[in-house]
Amino acid sequence: MTANRNWQIFKIATTARTIAALAVYLCTGPAAAESGKSKAPLPATANKATSSAGDTSQEIVASADGRIQVGSSGFSMMPPAGWKVRNNVPGLSLVLEAREEKSMKYRSTIQVRVADGPRYLDSVGIADFQEEITDKLGREGGSLRDFTVRNSELVKTDEGREALLVYTGFNMNGVDLLQAHLMISNENQNVVITYTDLSDKFDSNAADAPLGIAWAAMTTAQVPGKNPERFAGPIQIAALAGLLIVFIAVLLTIRNALARKAYVRAGTGAESDMNMNRDNLNTNPPSSLMAISSEDLLESGSPMSIEPRQAA
Repeated sequence: MTANRNWQIFKIATTARTIAALAVYLCTGPAAAESGKSKAPLPATANKATSSAGDTSQEIVASADGRIQVGSSGFSMMPPAGWKVRNNVPGLSLVLEAREEKSMKYRSTIQVRVADGPRYLDSVGIADFQEEITDKLGREGGSLRDFTVRNSELVKTDEGREALLVYTGFNMNGVDLLQAHLMISNENQNVVITYTDLSDKFDSNAADAPLGIAWAAMTTAQVPGKNPERFAGPIQIAALAGLLIVFIAVLLTIRNALARKAYVRAGTGAESDMNMNRDNLNTNPPSSLMAISSEDLLESGSPMSIEPRQAA
């Protein structure tokens, strides 16, 4: 019965550890790209992507090194050299525009939207991000045509913060355009940085190419705090519960083992006492069991008869 109880406890502990590990795996998602400075990933064929909620523009604060910060949000980035900085575009926190040239078919831009609320940077977050972008651009009418999601992946910024990257493409007024959407987030807010340019500008990710210049600026983006973790509380509770169950199972196993040893020791002592008593019986039998000689039986005669007393 003890063995069955220990086996049931072991199964419960194993199940708890498995559930905790599965929850961690489901909530963590695919591994992020390697940290450090990297070139901009080139757009690939169709996959999935997203964007964040709208927000209002805020005052832009520039530091001595050229880094610009959006109001009190804490978000900051380094704009590309020579690009114009604007904060008066409705629905956007910041717009960066490349130098205007006469031969331009489209003026390269980087749009920034800072919004309240965390966004989770995992596999589920990527799917949500893609769906959001598709809802915003893919179903938009007017001059926009042939919207597609080209690629999506987890990347890292210059400071090592994990981010979501989604590439989309479409045709507007007969011009083929591509977009790179980069999302970063902390526990309180999320930021979507979108680079839009002609599709042929995405052919090269060299440092001096348009995509390389834009990517270098986008990956300087910073927000205070840490990345939000989906189900962080329940995962920690499940992990602690699993550890507690394992600890209780170990204690019960140790207690049962000690009890078994004590029982065996007690049984060995009782058996030794029985053997000693048996030896004493063989060497010193009790008097009631000693043999009576035939001589004693012969000497013992019948009792004397008692004569009745005569009456006076």
